[in-house]
Amino acid sequence: MEKGVDVIVTLLTYCTQPNCARRLTAFRAFSIWGCAVLEISADFDRLERALTDVALRQLPFATAMALNDTAKDVQEAEEQELVEELDKPTPFTRRGVYVQRASKRRLSARVGIKRIQAGYLNLQVTGGTRKPKGRALVVPVKARLNKYGNMPKGSVGRTAARKNTFVAGRGRSGTKHLRAGIYQRPAKSARSQSPKLLIAFEPRAKYKSRIKFRPVAADVARVRFPNHLPRRLKQALATAK
Repeated sequence: MEKGVDVIVTLLTYCTQPNCARRLTAFRAFSIWGCAVLEISADFDRLERALTDVALRQLPFATAMALNDTAKDVQEAEEQELVEELDKPTPFTRRGVYVQRASKRRLSARVGIKRIQAGYLNLQVTGGTRKPKGRALVVPVKARLNKYGNMPKGSVGRTAARKNTFVAGRGRSGTKHLRAGIYQRPAKSARSQSPKLLIAFEPRAKYKSRIKFRPVAADVARVRFPNHLPRRLKQALATAK
């Protein structure tokens, strides 16, 4: 994942260059997660021959509105994908899907993932191995979590500082036989019990690909854009001066 780069999930574009025969490129996916291209085309040559001069003047505006409608549909579908595939995603994560709207002078709408959210969603999309930035990854085992299933900020330090906990790991006397992490000591009345692992320190974590941003966007764009364009063109003609 490149630093400081938003991930473009979907780029919806109306191509007006001669070499593309004035066809609609209704879905194009550029992504650090795959860089695939998928196009949906409509024969605008034949459509434009059938339109009046008034309708032709309204076509760019209607196309921009249809692209924006489709981009909004894709955004909502991607947010739902996060809800279905992740365990209790936070509002911040769900707000990571953004839309850059099209205009009649720039017939391109973009749906993307903001850079911060893209940074930690990357492996949920591609799968792979996550390595720690520091000594180890912090993995909750029996630690207290918030309503979104995450450890509250600063909870590792607070847990390690409690009187009834200790840190185990390499180089720590008497704990080499234990899995690295933060443990809770058993109560004095239960000394025969083993210490309880609250937070584990792992050298790596493996992820499976779970979030299907590209297929979801492609399916929505294919279905929704052909419905939005005629409706938007009809509205534009009804209000044309």
